[in-house]
Amino acid sequence: MAFLPTAENFNDPLSKVLEVLRPSTFMFRAIDASGDWSLRFPRLEGLRCYAVTKGSIWLHIEGEASPRLIEAGGCMILTGRKPFAMGSRMDQPCQDALGLMKMAPWGGVVTINGGGEVSGLGGFFIFKGQQANRFLETFPSAMHLQGLEEHSRLSVAMDTIMSELRDPKPGGRLVAEQTALSMLVLILRQLLDRGGQTGPGWLQALADPKISRALHALHTAPATTWSLESLAREAGMSRSAFAMQFRETVGETAMSYLQRWRMSLAADLLLHTPDRIGEIAAQVGYESVSAFCTVFKKVMGRSPRSFRNE
Repeated sequence: MAFLPTAENFNDPLSKVLEVLRPSTFMFRAIDASGDWSLRFPRLEGLRCYAVTKGSIWLHIEGEASPRLIEAGGCMILTGRKPFAMGSRMDQPCQDALGLMKMAPWGGVVTINGGGEVSGLGGFFIFKGQQANRFLETFPSAMHLQGLEEHSRLSVAMDTIMSELRDPKPGGRLVAEQTALSMLVLILRQLLDRGGQTGPGWLQALADPKISRALHALHTAPATTWSLESLAREAGMSRSAFAMQFRETVGETAMSYLQRWRMSLAADLLLHTPDRIGEIAAQVGYESVSAFCTVFKKVMGRSPRSFRNE
């Protein structure tokens, strides 16, 4: 029988985590500018993405000592919540970005001073749930990718979202959401190729060959009765060396990470399936419903039933 790919052929940790990230709100527009201009953007939860396709743009995040220059072929990813300014220069008064953007249709082009010199695409995603916020908190607040290898694919993805926003068609919401996740994958691939992030966190763990093997194992089979010893075997390390390296790389212990991952999966199942709480508990590795409920409330802040109802 010929080999046929299924979802199980793509069960790497990155794919597994992104399965529980569902954008609840998103918006993309293009900018076509010339001359002197400067826009100020307010703080925002979630993730912002800006790609320059022609010319160059300065971007200054509030609190940073100096602005960053994004040239054609570059991309800036922002996960921090600080306001920032963007424009041809940073030594002039800023115009309110939201007021200007709202003048263009969803997925449309904002023209500044007649356009023609600088162009780019930009927008944001806001994700549902605590698990998404915890995921983004492990990232640097700003990630500047210049000479992005997959810049053309990223631009196509943003164009696709903008097209669905401009001209809604049946199934458009799903197309836009899945394209948004595809964009995030392209971005994270580039970060992984560049060595992940500078401090401890989930992305840094994926860039570590040994720790990533343990993550792959527990993400693939979360209901398995994992122990520090069995995860260390997956990583090909001694128990003590694995425990130390996991904590230094991820920023928390392996068993704490496993517990949070199980509760993130449980939260996703509670929101998007009709499964009973006992069935969900079993799917994430708990034989006792009461034990599952206790851990869920500790991690997520409320009981499984309350979480589903709210």
